[in-house]
Amino acid sequence: MGVYELDIYAKTLYGAPLFVSFESSVTVEQREYGALEVSWDTPLQAAASQILAGVKPWTRLRLVRNSYGVPETEDDGWIILEASAADTPNGFLDDTVVPGKVYYYGVFVSTAPDAWSSTTTYYPGDLVTYNTHVYIATQAGLSGAPDLNPSYWALSGISEQWSRCGGGVGLSVADFGNSLLLYDNIPRPYKVESVETTASTIPVNDQLFRFCRLFGFFFDVMKCENDQLLRMNDVLTCTDQQVSLLAQEMGIADRQPTLPELRRTYVRDAALIQRDRGSISSTSTLIKAATGWDADVQIGYNRLHDQDEGAFASPAYPQWSRDTVYYSTANSQLYSDIVQYTGDLYAAIGTPRWESAYLSYTGSNPTRTGSGAITRTPDRVADPYPGYVRLRGAAVGDTLTETFNAAGGGAGNYNLLIVAVADPAGGIVTATVNGIASGMAPLDLYSPSRQLIPITPVGNFGLTAAGNTLALTVTGKNPLSMGYDITISYWMIQGGGINLNVPPAGDSLSATYWQKVNPNSLQDTLTESNPTSGGYGSWNIQLPSSVTNPDVVPGVAPDWWISPQGARSGTQSPGNGNSLNYIAKTAGTSRDLFLAGPVKAQSWDSTATYFPGQAVIWNPLNWGQAPVYLASAQSVNKQPDISPDKWEFTPYRPNISPETSRILTDAVYTPKVPTWTSTKSYSKGSRVSWRGHLYEAALPSFGIFPSGYSTDTRWWRWCGLNVQRYTFSLYHNRSVTSAGSDVRLYVYWYDGRGSNGGLGFAASDAQLLFDRFETESSYPQSTGSSPSGYIKPNPGQQGVPLPWNVSYGSWASTRGVVRPISWNSASTLEHKAGRILWFYRNWVYDPPASQQGEQAYVTFLSAPDESAAAMEHGIAFRYNATSYWLASRDRLTYTQLTLTSNAVTAVNATVVATWTPIAYGERMRVRNRTGDILVEVRGTSGWRTLANVSDTRNNTALGYGLLERVRP
Repeated sequence: MGVYELDIYAKTLYGAPLFVSFESSVTVEQREYGALEVSWDTPLQAAASQILAGVKPWTRLRLVRNSYGVPETEDDGWIILEASAADTPNGFLDDTVVPGKVYYYGVFVSTAPDAWSSTTTYYPGDLVTYNTHVYIATQAGLSGAPDLNPSYWALSGISEQWSRCGGGVGLSVADFGNSLLLYDNIPRPYKVESVETTASTIPVNDQLFRFCRLFGFFFDVMKCENDQLLRMNDVLTCTDQQVSLLAQEMGIADRQPTLPELRRTYVRDAALIQRDRGSISSTSTLIKAATGWDADVQIGYNRLHDQDEGAFASPAYPQWSRDTVYYSTANSQLYSDIVQYTGDLYAAIGTPRWESAYLSYTGSNPTRTGSGAITRTPDRVADPYPGYVRLRGAAVGDTLTETFNAAGGGAGNYNLLIVAVADPAGGIVTATVNGIASGMAPLDLYSPSRQLIPITPVGNFGLTAAGNTLALTVTGKNPLSMGYDITISYWMIQGGGINLNVPPAGDSLSATYWQKVNPNSLQDTLTESNPTSGGYGSWNIQLPSSVTNPDVVPGVAPDWWISPQGARSGTQSPGNGNSLNYIAKTAGTSRDLFLAGPVKAQSWDSTATYFPGQAVIWNPLNWGQAPVYLASAQSVNKQPDISPDKWEFTPYRPNISPETSRILTDAVYTPKVPTWTSTKSYSKGSRVSWRGHLYEAALPSFGIFPSGYSTDTRWWRWCGLNVQRYTFSLYHNRSVTSAGSDVRLYVYWYDGRGSNGGLGFAASDAQLLFDRFETESSYPQSTGSSPSGYIKPNPGQQGVPLPWNVSYGSWASTRGVVRPISWNSASTLEHKAGRILWFYRNWVYDPPASQQGEQAYVTFLSAPDESAAAMEHGIAFRYNATSYWLASRDRLTYTQLTLTSNAVTAVNATVVATWTPIAYGERMRVRNRTGDILVEVRGTSGWRTLANVSDTRNNTALGYGLLERVRP
């Protein structure tokens, strides 16, 4: 494509692509203060040249200097050298530059136009000779003779064609006196030559001064480069583009003042605040401002093992309000409104009381009085779009009546609402329900164009289970209206006052309308809700691999779902209640989960329960494009095309292609940084990507590529890796432990126009987190079976707290920090066997095949109690009643126990690997696979391997936990 841009010094460039015809390596070096030496290789025709055909020599060379950017053309700057090909040198010493400034150089060569050839493809800008005339190509392609093809060729007065073959940039060094400073600081005896030392004048030691200049000159170079960086980063003097980039980095780009001086001051002050944020002084100041207390703040080790864990947040549920009617889902807590009350979470329960219907549906029965005619638009047989009923040609006094039922809600008080349609011929109507006048103000149905009117409340009425009537009567019209027509789309009733002013606890009706929400033990080890967020605890035990939750049984409904109590992933394309799309599992297959992308929808099933956000296909009349409906409320057996309060009609196409409208509306757009190219000139502040890194231009440049590493150059400043981190949280509710299908998570990527940029597989990094514990006294000591009272939950039900067990001793936890507190006996052998807090993996869900890649983490907060003997503690894995592996603070051991009548009679420990003891606060990770074990520690510099051994002993045992023992 062509080059259309405005360069740094406001010179507009239009034209053809900058193809490389000749190439030459150009270097610019400092040779002296105020002198730059430009050198170049002999220009050669580029192998991939598209402008000049064949191999041909050049005739003249020109060196051009510019103070603002690499010269674009042969006359773009000062011509400091021009010579013929026969006597052209390969270097030039430019001693006319101003010290302390940056200069750009371009080397150009000229060639005589080729004779026109009928077999050559020419491009715009190419010159040829034909019949003693010079012609220039105006478009690409093969063509006839230039004098006979004016659409391809034009006469040109150019007798030679210039091509740039290379460019360079150099910083002219200013003398800041560093050479003389170094010389002056040398003691006087070292400066003299062979003269008497008491002479009144000291001659200069030329050799020593030249030696000092070797260092002083490059100190001056560093000073010049530093001045350039300071000017570029000075908020009060840098370019406005740089100011905007700084504001974006600090998240204040949308709040900048309009006046330039105020804008720069605003960004400067914000930078000072950002620089101080998180420091010891600012943290201490924040604590004092919030509490009034002085505080001693120290920097400690971050025990969160990755960024995702540090950024995790649970949803906060609102406090119960007596003035709010809460929505309920029959027989399920998962999709009801959830509130906080007296420190606990409660879900609204009870039978929902909602009904609605389109009047255009063939099963409805609108009638009329007067002379008007009823028409249905559109015809449902020919058109899938929900429509309306119209009383056409009506007069004052005419009435449109609809008979409806309260259906599943039964008789009772309901709020009645209608959605009418405004029209150029619409009249003014009033409403009555069962013959009773409503409190609705007269509704004007006039509009210059046909459009839906927002939901209009008619009033609250006592309705019977069946046979209710809604009558709309014409009372007049707007002066601008052309008629008295009545047009209505659908009606809707809502059961009012069900749980209004009924608190979740302490009222005689509380148990009828509210149910306490117990923490989901399959996600969390906490028995209480997270006090910080009001949601479930953020510490969990999950499967550590890219295969998520292989723990369901085919045919169990719902066999897998995402609970809206989990951290939301955004409002991507329609899926279920957590804004994720998924394909329902069938026997022997896997589910695919998508964040944004194609709308995943299956045919509506009258027996299925649908929840807000789920998309379905409903196409009973076999229209060419199957309509997609999006659930707006929980429902069962509510046909999408006649239940407007339960389903929303959408224009989406299911399972075919990404919905651009959804992508642009719902996605978070992150601009892609362009890749560096040698054919574009860059000004200060330009951002590019190159070899996996991001760079920002420190100086204007052309053809000078960034370093390709995490380092700065004179022209480019390194800004970090060219990666963007996306954090998402995935919750699940498990049904039973039988093996089921896998869930694979995918992420679609899009550009700023909603075009699909590819599909990336996103692996789950969920691990066995051992850093937060909650023990229950109701769980007895056990050595192999699941605890008494533990019941695996059914689909849609909450489980009991995670079954931690203890053996040979007792454990306690305080605020999530767990520790052993006592032994069961004084037996020395039991102390060597170790007191352990543990569980079996199959009590939660089946582990992956042969425990492939299972990982467990623990952070050591202190050394074990060594008051009685030398002790050790660590992560126990491959654990059962008679053998286990232990990764402690200083070694990896395999231990076998001999039991006689459940008493330990022998302990045999084999040391497999040793290492330097892990310090307090450091985090250990153990990866357990079928044939090998990897032990790592994470300190301030990242993960470091402690041991990597191949061993299959006891690899079928499923026990995990923490163990402390007397060193055997």
